[in-house]
Amino acid sequence: MRKARISGTDEIVQADDLLKFYPNYNDLIFVCIDEKCSVRMAPACIKKKDHRKPHFKKYRNQEHIETCEYAKLSKLYHQGKNQKLNKTEIKKIGYPSVFILNEDKLEEPTTFQAKYGNDDGVTGRGDGITKVYEFDGENVKFDKSNRVQGIDRIVDWYLGFPHNRDVEIEINSGRIQYRYFFKHIKDFTDPANLQNERIFYGRIMLSEMNRNVFDRYTENVFFKLLGYKDKNEKNVSNYSVKIDKNSISKHSLSRLKNRYNHLFERAFTEHKNKTSEQNIGLYLFVYGKLDEHNDTLLNVKRQYITFRHDEVRKTIIEE
Repeated sequence: MRKARISGTDEIVQADDLLKFYPNYNDLIFVCIDEKCSVRMAPACIKKKDHRKPHFKKYRNQEHIETCEYAKLSKLYHQGKNQKLNKTEIKKIGYPSVFILNEDKLEEPTTFQAKYGNDDGVTGRGDGITKVYEFDGENVKFDKSNRVQGIDRIVDWYLGFPHNRDVEIEINSGRIQYRYFFKHIKDFTDPANLQNERIFYGRIMLSEMNRNVFDRYTENVFFKLLGYKDKNEKNVSNYSVKIDKNSISKHSLSRLKNRYNHLFERAFTEHKNKTSEQNIGLYLFVYGKLDEHNDTLLNVKRQYITFRHDEVRKTIIEE
């Protein structure tokens, strides 16, 4: 399990961040985040001594209660990494199926086809999908809403359920499957494939160029990706991503900065010490579009950017 609750304060903590915020974590008592369960949990793999990701596990002589929702969901999350979930299991977990853009209230509704033409994966108007039970990424609570205004939970589903990327998400009154909503920026990526607004993602270059990027310029933040348009003996046209600081609140910018710096330093140190896993990388996910004057520069739309130090598995669609 990725999360646990500190006994006594009821604060929810993530295993990935435990060492950073609680270096003396061995002095704390952790329990299941389902308050009806509250079984004792033990931090595992918190320090980088093996290749398993940090997590919490129950003690051998203790069990979750039969009705523990978090235990049930964690089991499905683990299962979803390796096999396709059925409709009942998907409904139990829940996933973001409606992406509400901040400007939706200001613009007249338009279909995906009207805005982008006959693009891959577009299936038409949305139905105002309802549902489900889900642990919210920030508050870790049972949430019956599947409507999101950010991309974090959308990215979580894409990463966590590679066999179920055929589910659809509604945006701009149109629906599109997750597998078409994400575009990977890698070697020899043609800008023509990045024309429509999508969630673009790629590995961040682990070099000094990408360190302390939030403090380098007054107006903008730039990230250099490993993926490129083309290359020759003298030059490589790597893709870059730009945040306009004026388009995002100071609070959101501060949170992004802290999150990025934490993940970058971890990934950079592992890369430098040659302790990183082959399939794990530092990824940037951004909802935006190419710059009008530079076809290797992606402009972030508002606050729609997030970072992950994780593995991105290939999409597996079982007919």
